[in-house]
Amino acid sequence: MILTLQKNVETALSDEEDDEGERENESKEKESQLKLDVNRNAEKDTLADLSPMSTPSPGGPFSALTPSMWPQDIISKLNQVPEDPNSQPDYRFDEFGFRVEEEDGPEQNSNKLLSEPFIEDPQHRLQWVAYLEFNSSSANSPGKEESEALTWDNLGVISRTDKLRSMTRQGIPHSLRPQLWLRLSGALEKKALSKIKYQDIVKASSSDALAFAKQIEKDLLRTMPTNACFSTFSSTGVPRLRRILRALAWLFPDIGYCQVRV
Repeated sequence: MILTLQKNVETALSDEEDDEGERENESKEKESQLKLDVNRNAEKDTLADLSPMSTPSPGGPFSALTPSMWPQDIISKLNQVPEDPNSQPDYRFDEFGFRVEEEDGPEQNSNKLLSEPFIEDPQHRLQWVAYLEFNSSSANSPGKEESEALTWDNLGVISRTDKLRSMTRQGIPHSLRPQLWLRLSGALEKKALSKIKYQDIVKASSSDALAFAKQIEKDLLRTMPTNACFSTFSSTGVPRLRRILRALAWLFPDIGYCQVRV
């Protein structure tokens, strides 16, 4: 839930130019018209800002995360050739950053993730791109130029059809999820109608003197201790989690903050 909310409130829009290599064939040209770039979030993290950066291997550890969440220290270490070729790591990470302990044997779900690593299907992604290109209010606008590139910024309302429901149930490509869930859940519309901005809430709830701040700080590392993005105070997800929890506690004072144990 926290990760989903995080993606909803800290997402980004792309402004990159079309790459010449994407015009080699018609299908690639159509995909390039919709600049589906998730390399930015509300903190203005870009590949340029983070360079030089290590990149997860396709289907490997952390490969399903947005770039701003990649734990660079761990990925760099994983990409290095070990001095002892016969050495085995004490644990591995799945594509979402969860640690899998080798000595205890992986959980059933983790075993599936490790034995069948996630690799995004380009055709699956292209199917979604094609749907968005022909089933959004912006794409069907009479005044839209054919040469005008369709971006997240001008996508407009996505038509709710039986085909969209079927495609959603079959799964949304990980690279498109942050932007699509923001729109399909109605969060983008609520964001536009909101009288207060998330940045203002974060600023108002950032004081350590607030009553709930101390308890939240104690719970930050208890939330997902086996995920590399939330396991230490320097982990990439902890500042985001802190902002979300403080913001919610400040925004709903009658509810406040209380850790839920399951």
